[in-house]
Amino acid sequence: MEPLTSIVQEIWNQLKPPQAFSWQTLVLLSVFSWCLSFLTETNFLEEVLAWMGWFFLTFGIAWGLWETKLNIFFGWYIRPSPWVSGAMVCLLLFRGVEDNEVLPFPLALTIWPLVSAAIAITPRLFPYLTFKLPNPDLRQELTILFLVSLLMSCWFRFHFLLQDWVVRYPSILADDLNQSGFMIRVDNDEPLPDPQGIELLNELHDLLQQSLAGQPWPVAERWLLDRDENIRAFEAQVHRNQTRLEEDMYWRFQSLVPTQQPRSNEYILDLRAIWNGPASRPGGYFLQRTCRVRQVADPALLQQGVDPQTAIASPIAQLDCDPTDPIRRWIIPLNTTGGVG
Repeated sequence: MEPLTSIVQEIWNQLKPPQAFSWQTLVLLSVFSWCLSFLTETNFLEEVLAWMGWFFLTFGIAWGLWETKLNIFFGWYIRPSPWVSGAMVCLLLFRGVEDNEVLPFPLALTIWPLVSAAIAITPRLFPYLTFKLPNPDLRQELTILFLVSLLMSCWFRFHFLLQDWVVRYPSILADDLNQSGFMIRVDNDEPLPDPQGIELLNELHDLLQQSLAGQPWPVAERWLLDRDENIRAFEAQVHRNQTRLEEDMYWRFQSLVPTQQPRSNEYILDLRAIWNGPASRPGGYFLQRTCRVRQVADPALLQQGVDPQTAIASPIAQLDCDPTDPIRRWIIPLNTTGGVG
């Protein structure tokens, strides 16, 4: 029991107030307030006492560390008091009343440097509650402190902005980040994730298969002539599906039929999923999957024993698409022909 008694005695010697108006008094008041909050049975009074305990503790620590300086490097000193008390203020706002979040954590961390700077600057501008212009050396120190705090807040905000982009637009992770000045890949050996456009393009292929495969050849040709309108209808249908990501609204579909076709009874159809969201290059990129719409004899008629020539006279459409992953190409700025490639 002696070691425990000595530890308690040492803690009491550190916290024992040398006088009534001291930082130790505020710390003891915070402990007293928290003890009362645990004993009370009224929720409102419990929250008020807990807030008072946190208030006393914040000002007590700020007061106790006010004259403390830490040597960082090469003669640069930092006062931990404003930063610790600023963190406690932001933590209090983050918790909120009855553990309900008043400030979201990203915002609480973003304003922490500015709150800390305000705590450090205000007593020097308003000593004894009256405004006093500091001397030039102190003004320079306070200005640097404010600018450094503002820079830290900007970097915190930018960090959470990038994290929000990654959550809302996961296809960013599949982008080329080699030239980025803000995002790097820690594990370059890990394969890149597939962009969401691949899944959307596969859904487009399924809809195309249902619309063209097995249709009479004149109907298929008419569909190809009206392909822009049909693709827009498919795009709306894909985006109406449930469990869609927020980034899906930045994917749009396009279909191209090259002018030069290999045979008269076959059409080449290029399906594209174009990414209009955040990208490492202007214009973004598109994923392309090539399909072939062929004119074939109706297998149902052949199975019925109909003459092959008769079956060929009533052809149907057959859709064959590349089984491999879609080809990814970056969008080139508009050229003289006004196209992309």
